Amino acid sequence: MTDSVYWIWFQLLFGIGTRRAELFLNYFAGPKELYDGLLTKAPFCEMLSEKERSAWQPAMEQAQNLQSRTLRKGCEIVTPDHPRYPRLLLQIYSKPAALYVKGDLSCLEKGIHIAMVGTRNHTEYGEKAAKMLAGDLARNGATVVSGLAKGIDTFCHKAALEAGGHTIGVLGCGLDIDYPRGSASLKSAMAKRGAVITEYPLGTTPRPGLFPIRNRVISGMCHGTVVVEADKSSGSILTAEHALEQGRDVFAVPGSIFSIREQGTHALIRDGAKLVESAGDILEEYGHSSIKNSVRPLHNFPPERTTITKGIPAAVAVEPEGQQSFSMPLPENLTHEARGLYPLLKSAAHTVDELAGKSGLEIARLHTALTELEIYGLVQALPGRRFARCANHS
Repeated sequence: MTDSVYWIWFQLLFGIGTRRAELFLNYFAGPKELYDGLLTKAPFCEMLSEKERSAWQPAMEQAQNLQSRTLRKGCEIVTPDHPRYPRLLLQIYSKPAALYVKGDLSCLEKGIHIAMVGTRNHTEYGEKAAKMLAGDLARNGATVVSGLAKGIDTFCHKAALEAGGHTIGVLGCGLDIDYPRGSASLKSAMAKRGAVITEYPLGTTPRPGLFPIRNRVISGMCHGTVVVEADKSSGSILTAEHALEQGRDVFAVPGSIFSIREQGTHALIRDGAKLVESAGDILEEYGHSSIKNSVRPLHNFPPERTTITKGIPAAVAVEPEGQQSFSMPLPENLTHEARGLYPLLKSAAHTVDELAGKSGLEIARLHTALTELEIYGLVQALPGRRFARCANHS
């Protein structure tokens, strides 16, 4: 088995874009370490839920089968330890465990990468703006990234290709699915001047819940996101929110005050997004300085406004102050640091800084202990990087 099969196994076991998957990646060196530990019945097997313990072996059989089918179709499997894994994606919360790729990702190894998104129900103005901006960006060496949806997304991909540039499409379904319907020729052209990618395995059909999760990848692999035309409830606004959470730049194209399709972009501008009238407004943000310097550092913990919730177990209630009972024993294999930290969370929620002061632990060791407690379901993370004891483990 190659290393990619362990990442596929991990993805099948813990789901895509879930907090639980991120917790395990933070705790272990990689999925192979976890898998080998399960084979040898290492103590941390207790970290798995009953459902996960019954599914981990069948998941490996599925992963091997999926790996073989994917390679037979001429697609590449790119994982976080792969040299062609998009480096900007390595910095985001809940990075994809496996990307299924048709084409070539080498265009992401140089220059700037700009996400361009917008509504399917576009106006003539939106179409013209999308084509102009995407074409000019591509001619100036930027890679244009979008979601291959009908409307603004498709215009951006096509304009980048017509300009002789590079473009990447991020799907919300498997690579073998004809979606959007009739897009096979466009995808083929994109694979020659970029790539079509997805974190969803072969055979995954599109459904509404998959696209919001997909959007974090569009913004996460780019230095900035441009919203061309979108109403307030558009998925494009969600992509912009992901970009903000990931510490990336957000740009918006202004439009008519009489059009509902511009309400979302105007709201972004009011909230601080840079108004864009030409590709130069975007390119000047990066100038001639190092691209690395334009990407702001990320926190190790998820942002307050994270919207990646599909597949995450429902949050349990925080234990009310003054109602601590200790009827449930702590797991035998809990580390010394985690065991000592747990009693400090017996009252209200605490910030990381507060816990560091009370426990005396270095921040790195404190994060490891919190991750361990969360994996065991003893503690839950709350907005504002606060942590509290779970009531069902009081």
